[in-house]
Amino acid sequence: MNRFGLLAIFLVAGCNVSVQHGLDEAAANEVVSALDKGGLASKKQAEGDDSSQPQRFSVSVAQGDAPAAIELLNAHGLPKSEQGGFAQLYGEPSLIPTATEERARFIQALTGEIEKTLTSVEGVVSARVHVVPEERDVFANQDAPRSPSRAAVLLRIDDKKTGLTDDQVRSLVAGSVPGLVPTAVAVVRTKLEHRSASTVEALVAVGPLRVAAGSRLPIIVGIALATGALAAMAVLLLVAARKLAVREPQ
Repeated sequence: MNRFGLLAIFLVAGCNVSVQHGLDEAAANEVVSALDKGGLASKKQAEGDDSSQPQRFSVSVAQGDAPAAIELLNAHGLPKSEQGGFAQLYGEPSLIPTATEERARFIQALTGEIEKTLTSVEGVVSARVHVVPEERDVFANQDAPRSPSRAAVLLRIDDKKTGLTDDQVRSLVAGSVPGLVPTAVAVVRTKLEHRSASTVEALVAVGPLRVAAGSRLPIIVGIALATGALAAMAVLLLVAARKLAVREPQ
């Protein structure tokens, strides 16, 4: 009986929970790789069975690892958001698009393509691009001054993995937008906060659980007391059964 009770405790504690779902395979693999490097075991599983839709995946970890897994993924900016480019935005045109709608969709698709290019560079965790194209007044004189194109780029960078410079970012963005010059591109960087190795090492294993080092001893003591109580109950039941057997008339 005590063995079954202890087994039940470990089974309940060792349940897996999903920390990400609805991912394409590349994003799921990236999440699994990041968790593995952070010292957290994870499992990738396919979702659904509809062959007409692109296959999606979920990633799960042990219940005790879920908070650490979510914290690690947030620190690494994972999973990366899917930027919409020309193929996505122009795949479903409206029935009668206006010039303003076409212009807005073109700008959104263009910035999506630039963001996809930037995030393909090693060490760029995420990228947001805002483009303001040249303003032209069709009723103004040809010699009238125009508002030039300009852009702003927000990058989340892992400095340990990339050598991408601000000038390179400006050149890439300016080369993608008509009428835009590199000096009109503002680049803002934020650094990726690495999850310290000491944080991962502070989690120790207790059966299927990973707990803080300071909680390990109380948990072990609690399991030992529970096991002892179950063993004592088993002995008492056995003694009671034998006494009943002796008292029964032959």
